[in-house]
Amino acid sequence: MLSLLLLAAAAPVTVAEKSVLLDFRYGWSAEADAVPALRRRFRADASSQRLRGLATAREDRKVRLEMGNPARDWSPHSFEREWRTLGQTPRLLSLEGSTALYSGGAHGNSHTQRLIWDRRLGRELSIQALLKPGTSWQAAIHQPFCTLLSRERRKRLGPDQPGYDPGCPAYNDLPVSLVDTDRDRLFDHVRLTADPYVAGSYAEGEYMIELPITATMISRLRPDYRASFEAQPPVQ
Repeated sequence: MLSLLLLAAAAPVTVAEKSVLLDFRYGWSAEADAVPALRRRFRADASSQRLRGLATAREDRKVRLEMGNPARDWSPHSFEREWRTLGQTPRLLSLEGSTALYSGGAHGNSHTQRLIWDRRLGRELSIQALLKPGTSWQAAIHQPFCTLLSRERRKRLGPDQPGYDPGCPAYNDLPVSLVDTDRDRLFDHVRLTADPYVAGSYAEGEYMIELPITATMISRLRPDYRASFEAQPPVQ
């Protein structure tokens, strides 16, 4: 039975259903639910993902039974997506979406999304839309990320296990999120997430690295967005 838990204002929302075909869960934060456009968007996405997941699982189960696999060996598919608040200012809301799914096979898959919502404009923005024309944060973010990724990879794998090293992922392959680490309603860091297979093997899992938002980066913001940020010392 599909359960839609619509709690009181300032509470997170969860849509959940568990059946022989699909273990489904979709949630979003209270801050996201306070934005009507995001509430509609996530409800619609939850409905779409649920129907898609059921159709895929139903077809997979049918094929397996036709191939002679016992019904007792069937494992339900699963889908879980959670939109969490990473920070907010009076104007901007930063969300991170984490998705984990299993549709048969040796293991599931996961990926990360980011969403920046401008309350004044009533729409989603990219990082680039926050910046002055002709400027970018790429140079300030990508190389420090690659340096810290290399350190973390060596720490995670150990000196005797070089593992699968595809090098540093391209900047465009990395979701970049705005983060308010001290919860003072000002963004002070960016978070870059390399999902499994993006920066290493599946066994290594994801690599999540946060970098400070520096004064140089803030100088590249459009003037009307600068009040939403606070500068931090550069990464060493």
